[in-house]
Amino acid sequence: MTRERLYLYDTTLRDGAQTPGVDFSLEDKLLIIGLLDELGIDYIEGGYPGPIPACSPSRATPAASSPPSA
Repeated sequence: MTRERLYLYDTTLRDGAQTPGVDFSLEDKLLIIGLLDELGIDYIEGGYPGPIPACSPSRATPAASSPPSA
């Protein structure tokens, strides 16, 4: 019997960052990424909060070096 590989995809940093009242700091994001990595999550989506008007550059994903230009 052949077993298929199950891949895990986490959207905490994308969906969670879009929740009203939630504002992950860079340290929070790095901690979440580290914990998800330790759990063996295959894909961690950092997301792009740009479409949400209330989002500020401080909500950029850890990989972002600067906010998008206008």
